Amino acid sequence: MSGRVTFIVVLLVLVLSLFAGYFMGRGTANDLGVEYHAFCTISTDQVFKSGLGDVYDYEGVTDFSEPDFHYLVSYIVEGNALKDPSLVNVPADLQDEQKDMALQNEAWGLFTALIPAQDRSMVTQFNVFTDGYSNTLAAVDQSSVEPSQWVLEVDIADLEDRNALIFTMIHEYAHLLTLNASQVTPDLEILKAPEDIELQKEKSAACPHYFTGTGCSHADSYIQVFYTRFWVDINDEWAQVDAMQYDSEDDVPYYNALYDFYLAHQDQFVGDYAVTHPTEDIAESFTHFVFSPRPSGNSIREQKLAFFYEFPELLQLREDILNGACKLK
Repeated sequence: MSGRVTFIVVLLVLVLSLFAGYFMGRGTANDLGVEYHAFCTISTDQVFKSGLGDVYDYEGVTDFSEPDFHYLVSYIVEGNALKDPSLVNVPADLQDEQKDMALQNEAWGLFTALIPAQDRSMVTQFNVFTDGYSNTLAAVDQSSVEPSQWVLEVDIADLEDRNALIFTMIHEYAHLLTLNASQVTPDLEILKAPEDIELQKEKSAACPHYFTGTGCSHADSYIQVFYTRFWVDINDEWAQVDAMQYDSEDDVPYYNALYDFYLAHQDQFVGDYAVTHPTEDIAESFTHFVFSPRPSGNSIREQKLAFFYEFPELLQLREDILNGACKLK
């Protein structure tokens, strides 16, 4: 009898150990952001690595030109569904892509798999474009009709590199998260005249908090807290670089200056694209927060990642995004 009891006790210990190991393994994977679950169909580590690399390192570049850009189709968004496709004139070699609704829905399906419905209600339009493989992967913009609503744009040519597209989609979603109407007051005047520098200055002077370029941030908004904590000391130096983009039609000197600014403050940014603007910095930092381990150091770069851990709703969103990424086929 005692032998049976001993056997049962040992068996229970083994079972409990297996369960403990499974859940500890899940928790560790979640913290590391590598393989989120044992059954995850993607490597979040590979997604993370796809977003690394310098954007503004133009050393040796003497001739730079933007690739050809073409919109293919625009959809109205209703929940998870795409409705009322609107086609535009495109070159003959792009007509197959324009008609490929399955591929377009596949691109939209990536976004809906990653971002829970309640967190993307501001997206009311989905545009499909292409500028060829691996140039602009995705973008967001405010609706020209209602600035509290937003447009998601995706290049279907970049479905060839799922990891990079997933990383970029989370970056673009971070703009929706930090610039939507609950965070920043929409400004129709700015939307209609985004290049009006004097209007920008006027709006900025009237804003008691951080002016994002699209509107005045709220006192408790993510971007206001982020800017106050991480940008106040470097903003004047950065603003001199930022002004260069309006001085010439040649962008390379501006890009070189951005890269020099990044090198001078490299311990403060997750990558060189983050120095483009505070709104890009918070978007890049959020994406790294989602796909990388919790930081253990105290550099400003690591403080930026730790920033998001202060908000329970963002921890839940991170969990939802990683769960969604793992379910992608």
